[in-house]
This record gives sequence, structure tokens and C-alpha cells, in this order.
Amino acid sequence: MNNKDCVHDIIRQLSPGNRSRQFRGQISRYELPLEFQKYLHVLGPTPKRCLETLTDLGLSDADIARYYNMPRRAVTDLRQIWKIDGIV
Repeated sequence: MNNKDCVHDIIRQLSPGNRSRQFRGQISRYELPLEFQKYLHVLGPTPKRCLETLTDLGLSDADIARYYNMPRRAVTDLRQIWKIDGIV
């Protein structure tokens, strides 16, 4: 497969109706402790992706916590559980 075919294959997989593959070992929202579950709805329908995005943008845990009106410790713990690197 050449590079052009590879790019088209990736585009086809990520096109509407085709979902990207889920990583094995991903933690379900119901496997999280109750103290964290109550904050997941604040982060939207995809809380892990939201936290990854905000961290990639350079926001610290304190900034994210202040914006979403949640404890900074909850943001830090969720990042550790989901193995998201960033500014603490």
C-alpha cells in the first residue's frame, strides 16, 4: 500500500458513519469512582477528549477546574486515571 492509499484509508475510516477504533483498556465512565462520575457530565458527552483538548491547549488543572466550576483535584485525578499529560 502506498502513502496515497494509506491516507485514503484513514479518511474512509474517520468519515461520517465510521467510528475510529476504541482503544482496549479504556476506562468506562461507570468504572470511575462516584466522586468523579458526578463531574463527567460537566465536561460534555466526551469528557476524556474534552480534557485532552484543554490540556493540549496548555490549560492547567486549576484553569480547567475554574472554568468548569469543579475541584482542581478532580481534574488532576481524572488526568492521571486517563493518562493525560499536561500542566498540573
